[in-house]
Amino acid sequence: MDKNNKWVIKAGSSLVSGNHEGINSNFINDLVNQVDYLRKKGQDIVIISSGAVAKGMHEMGMKERPASLHLLQACAAVGQRGLIQIYQNEFDKLNYKTAQVLISHDDISNRVRYLNAKSAIEALLSLNIIPIVNENDCVAIEEISFGDNDRLGAALVGLIRADNFVMLTDQEGVFSDDPSKNREAVLIKSIDLDDKDLDLSNQLNASAGIHGRGGMKTKLEAAKTSVNSGAKTWVADGRKSYTLINLYEGKEEGTVFLSNKDTLQSRKLWLSSFGSSCGNLILDNGASEAITKKGKSILPVGITEVEGKFNRGDLITCLDSDSKELARGISNFSSEELNKIKGLNSKELYKTLGYASEEEAIHRNNLVIS
Repeated sequence: MDKNNKWVIKAGSSLVSGNHEGINSNFINDLVNQVDYLRKKGQDIVIISSGAVAKGMHEMGMKERPASLHLLQACAAVGQRGLIQIYQNEFDKLNYKTAQVLISHDDISNRVRYLNAKSAIEALLSLNIIPIVNENDCVAIEEISFGDNDRLGAALVGLIRADNFVMLTDQEGVFSDDPSKNREAVLIKSIDLDDKDLDLSNQLNASAGIHGRGGMKTKLEAAKTSVNSGAKTWVADGRKSYTLINLYEGKEEGTVFLSNKDTLQSRKLWLSSFGSSCGNLILDNGASEAITKKGKSILPVGITEVEGKFNRGDLITCLDSDSKELARGISNFSSEELNKIKGLNSKELYKTLGYASEEEAIHRNNLVIS
């Protein structure tokens, strides 16, 4: 591989958690040694590590993952410090510095915070520091959490324009069926995400472990987002001490995801995958066709209804007359303004609003088709 490639390596709860102080120290040691190999080959590494909740559960003597959101947050708060310390102790042996980075969904969905997070992580990489990232579980709300860090990993791939994304798990890769339930299940070595006949429904309900929230479903969703952002993407076996080394050397490991689609620009990747929609625009047939088939902007004249309350600059969803989602984009107007000018042509905007404004409700550069 080329030098200075960026790798995002995600280690799931099933690998990181263990019997020694709630953490699998053997896995951490193997991961650190593989990262050392990659760093010596000129690769930039970002680690996304689960395990804070598992560490906290151990510290507080809990045998089962709490069902209460507040107890989960407490476990994460207690465990995060210890988890990072274990990583740092291992990296100290090889003279690497690490940095703890906690990210919530809001940091990705908010454009300003998204760019701040991007700058911070890239600054750490430029200083030869290895960022160790986790979802900010101690303040995250269940409804907006990423889900066992798989989606967080995909978000970071787009954030820093990573070249490679590896989701390490306690399975060899993606199987034809849930291997815990079907002994006849076989490893799928490659998955073409462009294949319209692709059917992985048997895997979508594969269960997560006692310490985790994600399953194969979140990995498949994350893989789609990662591949869209241009990264080579794998689900691979983290139980082996050489998986990352083999991937660097071009050898087959786990399941690789493929696509021939053009990669999305960074802004559009953020829009399509991680922005939280603040409202809806209902479009008439003409506007629906203009954005989906002709690549046009959305004009007020094509809007029939405005749903929800939002401000200029918020992300909103565009629906057709049958309430089918067509696109998402950044609004040039507040919901109050759009309610005043919906259905009007461009020449009538100034007269109605009393001040100059953009002609487009959503410009095509800030619009991503669903």
